[in-house]
Amino acid sequence: MNNFLFRKINVDHCKEIFILQRKYIQDFGNNIWETDELASLIKNKKLSGEVYIPKNKICGFCFFKKIDDFIEIYSLFVDPEHRNQGVAEKFIKNCVEFCQLNNLKKIILDVNEKNFKAIKFYRKHNFIFCGKRKNYYREEESSFDSYSMNLIL
Repeated sequence: MNNFLFRKINVDHCKEIFILQRKYIQDFGNNIWETDELASLIKNKKLSGEVYIPKNKICGFCFFKKIDDFIEIYSLFVDPEHRNQGVAEKFIKNCVEFCQLNNLKKIILDVNEKNFKAIKFYRKHNFIFCGKRKNYYREEESSFDSYSMNLIL
């Protein structure tokens, strides 16, 4: 982990995040955050998060919104070339630390029911299934349910 460079997300990162999402569109489907949309939410302090930047290029990001006494992770992604190196685990650890510093009680998120690797990852990090949203993710002519998961702190 000594090579990791995490920075607080800011509007200057939005275009590169958009490009990364487009590059791996098969992982995002129709759930891509547009540059302007993301920039507006960050500028208006409606989203927080981090980017992972090894060698001056964004290779991962995690952003979330603080709501009442919890955060909701809206997107957590690591470039496939940088997976299995602890980056996503560090994002989760940093979210937990954010919650602890702000006296927040849990982290919630939604994950596509077909994203078995992500579901396994979240379960490994003590997230539990807490609900299902029918047809939450839409891709062309298909739709998939979302599994809602949470981590009580």
